[in-house]
Amino acid sequence: MKRVGKVGKSNQTNLLKAKSESTVRFYDVLSVIFFILAAVSLGMLSLFLIPDFAVLGLGAMDIGTILNAVSRMISLRSLEDLEERKRKTKNTIKFFHVVSYACFAVAAVLFAIALNLFDTDFGVMGLELSGCGTILRAVSRSIYLESG
Repeated sequence: MKRVGKVGKSNQTNLLKAKSESTVRFYDVLSVIFFILAAVSLGMLSLFLIPDFAVLGLGAMDIGTILNAVSRMISLRSLEDLEERKRKTKNTIKFFHVVSYACFAVAAVLFAIALNLFDTDFGVMGLELSGCGTILRAVSRSIYLESG
């Protein structure tokens, strides 16, 4: 049996950095694709007044937002300049909080419409947005806890 030597700490660090950078790029590309799909779906809603297009669009937007949030979280971990990392962490947390509160506000309106009209499509859209807001809050909390 051939014994493989231990990988040096600097080689391991470089490997992890390369993997995190490729993950960030992949998630960024995927999030853009999902945002484009959301725009197409919502554009279809303007042509055909079918609420399912809004549900699909919000679902795609939800996935794109989550991928973008995780991408930002990973990219913040790889920053070596502590001042830049603190600044970007602070701005990212503020941005995620604003977006999550907006998701919760729109979700509340959609739930009210769903209850008023007895329309489950609006309820599903509200669930999508409240899920997105919850995940953004969780990611921002994780970023905050990692920042020390």
